[in-house]
Order: sequence, then structure tokens, then C-alpha cells
Amino acid sequence: MKKLLLLFCICTIVSFSAFSQVVYLIDTAFFTDIGYGGAEASCKTSHMEYNSWSMNRVLDEWVADVFTVPAGATWKFDTVIVYGYQYGSTATSFPIPDCNLQIYEGTPGLGGSVIWGDTVTNLLVSSGWTGIYKVDTFVADNGLNSTERPIMYLKLYLAAPPVLTAGTYWLSWSCAGTSSVNPPNAPYKVLPGRINPPGQMGRYSYQGRWGYMTDSSLNIGMNMIIKTSAATVASLGVQEVNSNAAAILDQNIPNPFSGSTSISFYLPQAGYAKLCVYNAIGQLVYTPFDANASAGEHTVTMATNDLARGVYCYQLITATGIESKKMLLVK
Repeated sequence: MKKLLLLFCICTIVSFSAFSQVVYLIDTAFFTDIGYGGAEASCKTSHMEYNSWSMNRVLDEWVADVFTVPAGATWKFDTVIVYGYQYGSTATSFPIPDCNLQIYEGTPGLGGSVIWGDTVTNLLVSSGWTGIYKVDTFVADNGLNSTERPIMYLKLYLAAPPVLTAGTYWLSWSCAGTSSVNPPNAPYKVLPGRINPPGQMGRYSYQGRWGYMTDSSLNIGMNMIIKTSAATVASLGVQEVNSNAAAILDQNIPNPFSGSTSISFYLPQAGYAKLCVYNAIGQLVYTPFDANASAGEHTVTMATNDLARGVYCYQLITATGIESKKMLLVK
């Protein structure tokens, strides 16, 4: 009981802020198992040979995935989040310093044409560990406890936001890495139970030659998010939000962390939200937020001085469900 009380006292809210945004697309599938230190792990399916696809700009390798702007809608966005890792890096390193993005109208290599972006402009504004390791079942690779592939989020800022009307488009991206031996890779999507999500149709390009991504005859897809910032929302007039959208809990930044960290969450509509933090044995140690909140993104910054090192779980409870993530405190 004394330990629980101590943790409550040292986790204090430093600041709270909220701003509006529009999230157009969340196309991600990561979590399959518990990995090293209680962190989330994303394990390939039993039918697949590989964990990811190379997106090495040095070799002119690009990955791409499809999305659809629905009938009657217009998307104007300035933020794209994609994911990658560099084998052998650590969760605290910054292995991918550069990322390029293009948007195709139509299928790349099958008549589609680039309508936004280029192959040289670095759009990466921030990166950090998602709290997830990409793993496989090889004993020689430590299996589910492997830490060789920490998945990083790559936040790209589009200073001249594209405006897309109803239709089918493709995001295509390529990255520079910090190792000539282990280039940056884009992790495949995978569902709980290690199932390849149905209907995947990602594409790749090597030196201008496009093809569909397949692994052991299975089509595969990439993880990506498309959204806007508050400034771009203001220019939209009427905000267009997917009515089926669920609340989103972001990975804390920085992670791993020491001293303080920030947790952001997004609500598709105004309503009740509760944010809870649990220790490694499942005890509730703090409730940073417990109130009605407006639609949009909210950020809570917590100071954690003197908190014991280790893995903590934080959970967002809303009318649309429960979202959980893990964070790692280091000293």
C-alpha cells in the first residue's frame, strides 16, 4: 500500500492541452504477442518468411499502399505517419533520419501518376519508438523476446497539403537509414493470432519497376495514418470526420523516457474519457485524466521523478472502447 501511494504522488500532471484535428485514415495492425520486458510484439504470420519489406532510398526501393477518399468527401491533410525499423538499432536511437513521400492517383506502375510529392524532399519531422518490437519465432533470434527490430513511427509533415477529392490513391514512401548493412524496412500489417489481414494489396518498386508485395504467395500491406493538424483544420471550413472512427491512443513521447513523458489521445466526438496508468503487476497507480472532453486531440504531460524503472501500461477508456499501450521508464 505504501508503494502504491508513493507512485501516485510522483506522477503529477504538468500540463494539459487540447486542439482540433481530423483523422481521415487509420490503417494499422501491429499487436500479436507480449514481447521483451512486457512490451508489445508484432510477429509475422506462420505462413510468411519475412517480417517486412525494404524501403531503402539508396537502392531506389519504395513501398506503397492504397486508400480511398469516399464519395462526396474532400481530404486536405498535412500529416502522414508511416512506420519502419532498422535491424540492430535500439529503441532509443534514431535510425531513420530521412523519409520521402509521393501520392499517386491510380495504381503505381499500372497507369497511376504522381500528383503530389517528389523523390528528394525530406518530410520527416519526428520519430520515436512505438513501444512495439517486430519479432519472429526463430529461437536463434530470441523469438518473441527479440529486441533487434524496434518499430519506429515516422511523422511526415506536408507543408503544402494535398487536396484530394473522391477516388482511389496510393501513398508511396522511401527512407534513408544509418546503416549500409541493415537498411530501413517497413513492417507488414498483422492481426492478433498472427493473421495476415484480408484484402491486402501493397506494392513495391525497385529502380522504377513496380509489382505487388507478396510473401509466401500472400499479398501484404503497410501501416499508415493520414490526418491534419489544427491549422489545416481551420482552413477546411466544415470538418469531415469518419462517423465510424474510434478513439485513438498514441504512443507516449518520448519512449523510453526518464523524468517526464507526454501521452496524447484523440476523440472522434465529444464525450467522457478516462486515462489510467498501471504498473507491471496490474495495479492502478495514477489517473491522469478523468472527465468529459471535446472532440479532437488531447495531450497530458506527466512528471515521473523517482518512479521505479520498468514497463508501465496506460489505458484510454471511452464510449468507443478501451485502448492500451505500454511505456518504458529507464534511468
